[in-house]
Amino acid sequence: MLTHLDDLLQKCHALGSWLLILVAFVFYQGVLTCGFVYDDVHLILQNPFVKNPLLWKRIFLGSLWAFDGRGTQTGFYRPLPIFSYWLVCRVAGFDPGAYHLFQLVLYALSIWIVYRLGRKILQNESAAFAGALLWTLHPLHVEAVAWVASIPDIGCTLFCLLGFWFFLRAEDHSPANLRWHAAAAAVYFPALFFKEVAFSFPLLLLAYWFCHSSAEPWFRRALHWFPYVAAAAVCVVIRVKVMGHFSANSPFRGFTSQVAWAAVGLLGQHAKLSFWPVNLSEFRDFDLAASLRSPWPWVALLVLAAACVWRKYDPRLSFLVLWWVVTLLPCLNYRHLSTPLVADRFSYLPSVGLCLALGYLAFGWLPLHFPKVGHEWVVVGALAAVTTLWAAQIVRTIPHWRDNDALFDYSLRVSPNAAEVHAAHCVVLQFRENDLDGTAREFRTALRLNAQSLRPIPIVTYNSYIGLGQVALLQGREPEALDYFDKAVHLLPNSSFAYDVLGSVCFPRSDYARAAEYFQQAVRVNPQDMGVRFFLGTCWMKLGKPAQAAGEFRAAREVDPDYFQAYEAEGLSLEAAGDRAGAARVRCMMAGD
Repeated sequence: MLTHLDDLLQKCHALGSWLLILVAFVFYQGVLTCGFVYDDVHLILQNPFVKNPLLWKRIFLGSLWAFDGRGTQTGFYRPLPIFSYWLVCRVAGFDPGAYHLFQLVLYALSIWIVYRLGRKILQNESAAFAGALLWTLHPLHVEAVAWVASIPDIGCTLFCLLGFWFFLRAEDHSPANLRWHAAAAAVYFPALFFKEVAFSFPLLLLAYWFCHSSAEPWFRRALHWFPYVAAAAVCVVIRVKVMGHFSANSPFRGFTSQVAWAAVGLLGQHAKLSFWPVNLSEFRDFDLAASLRSPWPWVALLVLAAACVWRKYDPRLSFLVLWWVVTLLPCLNYRHLSTPLVADRFSYLPSVGLCLALGYLAFGWLPLHFPKVGHEWVVVGALAAVTTLWAAQIVRTIPHWRDNDALFDYSLRVSPNAAEVHAAHCVVLQFRENDLDGTAREFRTALRLNAQSLRPIPIVTYNSYIGLGQVALLQGREPEALDYFDKAVHLLPNSSFAYDVLGSVCFPRSDYARAAEYFQQAVRVNPQDMGVRFFLGTCWMKLGKPAQAAGEFRAAREVDPDYFQAYEAEGLSLEAAGDRAGAARVRCMMAGD
C-alpha cells in the first residue's frame, strides 16, 4: 500500500501540495470572519505608521512599539510585520478579513515549502506528505494564523523555510557552491526583520552538518556558513544603530541557575503542548516548580540526547529532532520574552521538525525496520485519527479569536492564574458591565499574580496602577487616584499613558499650566500621539501662546492627515498669532485645494 502511495505522490507531488493547501483553507476558513483582537488594535488601528501612507519610513527607524512610546522599553526590532500591515492597509484599509486572508496565504506558502523540504530531507514521499499534513493541522498553529499580531511568526518562518530550502540546493552544488550559499543567505535575511527567532538559523545549519557526515572539510563548511552569519551580523548592526542596543536585556549577562532550570521547564512545556495541544490560549502562566516535577522536560532532554547519539545511524531523524530544539532556543531564555513565557506561536517554526520526524517515523523508519504485513493500515489509521482530532481542535479554537470578548472570556476559563488575562478582563467589567468594584478587584488580582510570577511584567503592573487610578477617580477618590498614577510614572517613566492621564485630570480643572507639563512629557515619550498633541495645543491656547499651539496642532495633523479638527484648530491659533496667510493655507489644505 505504502509503495503505491509513494509512486502516486512521486508522479503527482504537485497534486499533494495543492491538497495540503486545500486542507488548510478548509479548516482555517473561520479566521476570515475574525476581527482585530488584543494587540491588533494597537499595532494596526491605532498605529500612525500604518494609518498614514507618508510615515512608512518611520517603521524602519524604531522598535516594534516605537509608534506608541514604548520604543525604549523593548528589544524587538521587527519592521517587516508593521510594513506588512502598511501594505495591506493601502490595498484594503482596515478590513480585518483582508489581514486574515493575507496571513492565511502566507501560511499556505509555508505549507508548500514544508512539503518540499520533507521530500528533500526524507527522500520518502509518504513520510513527507504525512509530516506536512501533521504540520498543516497542528492546533498550536491556530494562534499564529488567527491572530493578526502573529504575523512576525508567519513571516519569519516563511523566510527561514525558504532560506533552508535554498541551503539544501546549495549543498547539492558542492563543492563550488559559495555563491549558492550567498543566495540562500539573502533569501533568509528578511526573516531577521520579522522576528528574533531567526537568529537561530545559522545554528540550524550547524545541526544539519553535525548530523549529515560528509567528506567536505569543516574549514570549507565554515566558509559556506559565513554568508548566514554575515546576514545575522548585519541585522545586529542595524538593530544597535536603530534602537541603541541589541536587546532590552543583555544576551550574555544575568545567566543564572534559575534561568537554566527555567529553560528546562519551558522545554518540557513546549514538548507537552506539541503532543497534547489542549487548552490553547494566548494567556498562559508558567509554574517553574510544577514544570520540573512533570516528566515532560526530562523526556525531551532524553530524546535530545538520543538524537545526538543516533545521528550516525539515522541522520535524518536526528536532524529533525535537533530542528525542534535549535529553533526553540530563543524561546527558552525567559529574560528575553515578554508575555506569556509559553505561547502557542513559539512552536510554529520548531514544529516543522517534529511533524516531519513523526511522518518519517510512521512511513519511513517503521516500515523499514518492521516490515510486517498489514502494519500500513495501522499507521494510516493512526494518522487519520490524529489529524481528525487536530482538525476538530482547530475548528473549536478559531471562534475564540472572533473578538476581544470571546478571547478574554475563554482565556479567563483556561488560564485563571495568568496576570495579563485578569488585567485585560477589567476592560470588559468596566465598559461592558459597568462594574467598578469588580474592575478594581481584577486589577488587584493582576498585580498579585504578576508579582508572584517567575518574571513579573512591568507593563502589566503599570496598566494595573493606571486602571486602579481611573476607577478611584470615577468613585471620587482623587488623592488615591493620583497616587496610583504617580506609581505608574515612577515604574515606567518612558511610557506616555500615565502622563496623558495626569494631564487629563488637570485639564478639566482649568489647571492648564500643570496639564501642559504632563502633556509635554507624554509628547516627549510618544511624539506620534496626536490626541495628546491636540490637548497640549489647546493648553497653549488657553495660556496665551498661540504660536506654540499652532505647532502642536500641525504636528497632530501631520501624524493623521484626516484629523480635520487639528486643521481647524491650527488655523485659529495662527490667526491668533497674527499669521492670517498661514491660517488661510491651512484651511485650503483642509478643503483639499
